[in-house]
Amino acid sequence: MSKKEVVKKQESQVAAHTDMADWGVPEVSSKDVVIPKILCMQGLSELVVDDKAKMGDFVDSMTSEIVGNYTNKPIEFIPFHLEKIWIISKKVGNDFEFDSIEQVTPANEGKPYNEVVDGVEYKNEYCMNFYVLRLEDMSLPYIISFKGMSSKAGRILATQMYVRNRAAGKIPPAYVMELSGSKDKNDKGTFITLATSVKRESTAEEIDAAFNWFKTVNAGKVKAHEEQTVAADSAQPAY
Repeated sequence: MSKKEVVKKQESQVAAHTDMADWGVPEVSSKDVVIPKILCMQGLSELVVDDKAKMGDFVDSMTSEIVGNYTNKPIEFIPFHLEKIWIISKKVGNDFEFDSIEQVTPANEGKPYNEVVDGVEYKNEYCMNFYVLRLEDMSLPYIISFKGMSSKAGRILATQMYVRNRAAGKIPPAYVMELSGSKDKNDKGTFITLATSVKRESTAEEIDAAFNWFKTVNAGKVKAHEEQTVAADSAQPAY
């Protein structure tokens, strides 16, 4: 066999193993696929304290990779799904510690920020989790959380997706949005407040990718990176 024939045979053998169907399709559940969050670093965020990020950096909650910044490197994203939750913390000593997560429902949407149950004080933080695709890599979605001082930006984004888009005959992911922010102060200190704005219309390919992930999320085959894991990393004042 000639050298040319050997090379051709080797290429044929390699090509024979590139069909995805040959590798099987395992059953995937929410225990297997975890969706990372894009966190905005605050002054007391762990990565900032450790000099691994700066205040205002946007960071991948699972890899700690810096993926943007609130001023000079805003993130372009396509929002395709909204989940509203209560992040519940229990007072232990002088501090509040993460306790649990509850889905926001018509029955509990009026939950007070502070309440006392059986003599224990709890803090209920309303949070809007938007599932989004980053334009740099649409192979995996991210979650951007809006809570506390950033709640207004979350309401604006929800209004864009579900009110303005619908009124214009468009679907929720019809526009590419931009995530930025501003530096603000209150009696608890200085912090970054998130902001969003419309960048441009989404392409057909981008909408198709968003719809595929929308179906996966709605089927319950993914879960968000745990709230108790990322709470200390964002370290954003509530109000």
